[in-house]
Amino acid sequence: MRRRARARAALATACLLGAVLTGCATGPEVAEPPAELVIAAGESSGVYYRYGRGLAGALATELPGTDATAVVTRGSVDNIRRLADGSAEVAFALADTAAEAVTGSGPFDAPVPVRAIARLYTNAVHVVVPADSPAQRVADLAGLRVSVGAPGSGTELTAMRLLEVAGVTGERSAATERLGVGDSAEALAAGRLDAFFWSGGLPTEGIQELVDTAPVRLLPTDDLLVTMRANHAEYVVEQTIRASVYGLPADVSGIGVPNLLLVRADMPDDLAEALTSTLFGSQAELLAAHPEARHLDLRSAITTTPVPLHPGAAAYYRAAKPGVDDD
Repeated sequence: MRRRARARAALATACLLGAVLTGCATGPEVAEPPAELVIAAGESSGVYYRYGRGLAGALATELPGTDATAVVTRGSVDNIRRLADGSAEVAFALADTAAEAVTGSGPFDAPVPVRAIARLYTNAVHVVVPADSPAQRVADLAGLRVSVGAPGSGTELTAMRLLEVAGVTGERSAATERLGVGDSAEALAAGRLDAFFWSGGLPTEGIQELVDTAPVRLLPTDDLLVTMRANHAEYVVEQTIRASVYGLPADVSGIGVPNLLLVRADMPDDLAEALTSTLFGSQAELLAAHPEARHLDLRSAITTTPVPLHPGAAAYYRAAKPGVDDD
């Protein structure tokens, strides 16, 4: 028994070390592989969708009898609702949205039984305005036409909280619309919006396309970090968007929210362990899908607050790093 455990740990560790270069499959056998595995990703021009397609391809290789697909969604809230109603088995979600799912608050009428596979990377909050806009901070958006993200997205949740913290409420409210990143970018370029929010990985294709075709800039949000942490979530972090990411004149200081890969609590342990193994063992394939996969790391992956690790994921981490708990 001990020999088998040592061998399993050695194999997992070896694949973690070599994953970026070679892509190493370490998945345990799944007793009853599902016929279909739907990954609730995000908007077609966002990072979730590209990352999700890469993961679906890797899972199709690891589970050859399973039809693994990534689907376009509105984002985090929509994704978790799909887990809840059984129309998806895997979902990307922002940690602040997941926190409300766990407690059954905000957009969720009741607690959703979700568990985490891994913390993936951190979303940067973008607040995009025309280059000649008088707005310098989120507080300056009062009275302006602002898209807060698609309905059912994590962007919407984060944007509404930022507007509240910045005092853009009541008589100082913005005229809000709810558009995805592609429609928001199109409306801003056409002069139908004064600003829009987007929470996404770096770079986000829809933002890059706008920067390449229209004079825009990003507003800093770092002045709201302390209050956001105090009022809403201690896991909101400082996140700088470097000038080089989009070819902008200067760095933009702001906030970020971690992304989690989620499943239902009742996913079989062997399937959750195989999913976790595939995630790490196929990092080269995921990097080809989107560069945010470079942030996938064993040490940070287990930090999935506010969602507990799935026991199957915890089993994988214990094999590679003894001492990991699933509580």
